[in-house]
Amino acid sequence: MAELLGQHRYQLDPKGRIALPAKFREAMAEGVHLTLGQDGCLWAFPDEEWRRRSEQVRSAPLTGKRSRAYSRMFFGNAEAADLDRQGRLVIPQRLRTAIGLEREVVVIGVYDWLEIWPTQVWDRYDGAHSGSYVEGTLEPDRG
Repeated sequence: MAELLGQHRYQLDPKGRIALPAKFREAMAEGVHLTLGQDGCLWAFPDEEWRRRSEQVRSAPLTGKRSRAYSRMFFGNAEAADLDRQGRLVIPQRLRTAIGLEREVVVIGVYDWLEIWPTQVWDRYDGAHSGSYVEGTLEPDRG
């Protein structure tokens, strides 16, 4: 699996497509699964990572109210997709609407998956967290 890294800015075309860089296209060649992410973005998982993440979500007990709610949001907002011949990813209108994605888009590589953000939402998020990251006060959860 290729490492999905970096920050890339795009414009959606009129059909809701973004052209991915070659290194991302290679990772998504077997298919892509899009779903509603957290913090105002969409998640785009390569097929292999989708299977892994899906199993994690599915392994939560059905008797747990929060587990059921998470599963409903994760799977209920999911769409399978393929890249077209030019390496463009079509983002369904329903998902674009859900996060307010219009023309300006930021695609963030998060090692195993991509996040697709409306530019203004990403810029606010980045501004809120980059300072504490640089200062060394932003640390990952260890739960």
